[in-house]
Amino acid sequence: MPRAFVILALSAALALPAAAEEITLRHGFGETRLDPDKVKRIVSVGYHEQDFLYALGIAPVGVHDWFGDHPYATGPWAEGARKAVGAEPEVQKGFEIDVEWVWEQEPDLIVATFAPMDAALYAQLSQIAPVLGPPADYPLWGGPWDAELRLIAQATGREDQAKAVIDRISAKVETAVAAHPKFRGLSGTAAYFQNGQIVGYRSQDGANRLLDSFGIKTPPVFDEMVAGSDRFQISPERFDLFDLDVLFWLVEPPSRTAIEALPSWQNTRAAREGRAIWASPEMMGAMAFQSPLSIEWALEPLTKLLAAASDGNPDTSTDLTP
Repeated sequence: MPRAFVILALSAALALPAAAEEITLRHGFGETRLDPDKVKRIVSVGYHEQDFLYALGIAPVGVHDWFGDHPYATGPWAEGARKAVGAEPEVQKGFEIDVEWVWEQEPDLIVATFAPMDAALYAQLSQIAPVLGPPADYPLWGGPWDAELRLIAQATGREDQAKAVIDRISAKVETAVAAHPKFRGLSGTAAYFQNGQIVGYRSQDGANRLLDSFGIKTPPVFDEMVAGSDRFQISPERFDLFDLDVLFWLVEPPSRTAIEALPSWQNTRAAREGRAIWASPEMMGAMAFQSPLSIEWALEPLTKLLAAASDGNPDTSTDLTP
């Protein structure tokens, strides 16, 4: 072969784009193969994944509304990040995943790291596009936010951005923890109230995990009471289980009224000493979302509220309702 022809052939080969490289990501529903460079249209079908995408500088084309009725299903803690990436996603309402709606968005990737999904629905969605399930090695709904962010970052080729976000948020949490050593060793938990029942959460719930970073411990019995789920319900007659050093209520104003009218609540130390935190709708949303953006937004008011609740003085305000 003439030397000039060989040189031309090599030059042409070098000019070609590199072959696409797929990666395999392990998650709670198995393994997904994809090429991060080909991911352009992302649909988030879980309850909070849009925050993670915004934190990585990604604009999803579709997101799943949870609660709060915010424009683009984006809470105030993430609104700036949404605008920064120019995201105006389509929004699916309702708690369950609408498969037809997902298909209509023509996704390259379906993010379902915190989603109401079982194996059958995972298989169905996988016929539309690669699906990213929850982080492996954790119970459903129980993966730490940083593990979830790293998984989404791997799928989208944003590992460097994820590390920067994790380092920033972790540093802020560490600073807040160091500034409040009196929190360590306290008992506390987040709780909800629904249909006349108290709803308790395991220690791996996102809000309880954040409290734990301050050394505020959820009662170990809660992990037994969830019985393989992520929560349990119990009669208000058992407010004694929630009579802790700090109780963070994730309830709407009507539920607060109902709780405060109950003699079983009025007789608790938490009620008498003002150890309950009544969250505003925005704070309730941020604590429920437990995304990098919501944690960063909630951290300063949270520490002030925890300090007020844990001092045992009922005159110290722990009220974040309107």
